[in-house]
Amino acid sequence: MYDLIVIGGGAAGFYGAIHVAETRPDMKVLILEQGKQVLGKVKVSGGGRCNVTHAQFNPALLVQAYPRGEKELRGPFNSYNP
Repeated sequence: MYDLIVIGGGAAGFYGAIHVAETRPDMKVLILEQGKQVLGKVKVSGGGRCNVTHAQFNPALLVQAYPRGEKELRGPFNSYNP
């Protein structure tokens, strides 16, 4: 039995779960993630940035925000654009 179940193993989900675990050590926390791995977007973010896709949805402009180049990201940004 868990006191809190966090749906989503991304940066925000982990932050929330860690915050609750630290401030309420009496609570049991579980993180559920639908994807293959937790923190997937954080692991692929570049140059210390987390989720460069939050405010821009044009793939041509999005790749300009990536500090290490655009070639590797053009495909995923076009495939997974909202």
